[in-house]
Amino acid sequence: MRSTPPVRVEVLVFGARDGVLHYDPRGGEVTGDRHPDGVTADLAGGALTLLHSTSWRYADGQVVLTYAAVLDGRPGPGARVLPEHGIARSPDPRVPSPPHVCPDAVATHAARHLAWLRATDPVAGAALATVPPVHDALDRHVPDLAGSISAELNEQHVFI
Repeated sequence: MRSTPPVRVEVLVFGARDGVLHYDPRGGEVTGDRHPDGVTADLAGGALTLLHSTSWRYADGQVVLTYAAVLDGRPGPGARVLPEHGIARSPDPRVPSPPHVCPDAVATHAARHLAWLRATDPVAGAALATVPPVHDALDRHVPDLAGSISAELNEQHVFI
């Protein structure tokens, strides 16, 4: 009998400095009957302004749920600058999962997702407006969802 793979959550805590997004990746296991949202909120720490699920993937025998979190907008001590990065995609149309997904690609996707929410979701947009550094830094990111590849991004031919 096949068992259900373990579920892991990762939360990318976003902050901004000088108009540039930073992210602090944190991760943990979902155990027992805990909801992934609760595990992720605990991992994010602090007072949440926004918590949103942005993607999932299967890696190393686990289902990994990715969340974006915004606290007070200041990058934490473990945060890294989000460089300009392409999105991860597979070069094979029959195999949708990329062979490798690096942390910056996951964070780039999450930033695009936050920018999309800012523009389309009044609740998320209002929450992000209370954190001007992050709200404004999202201007540098194309608002889009998973699988949406603009002509500009498509020309980058990023297979990560």
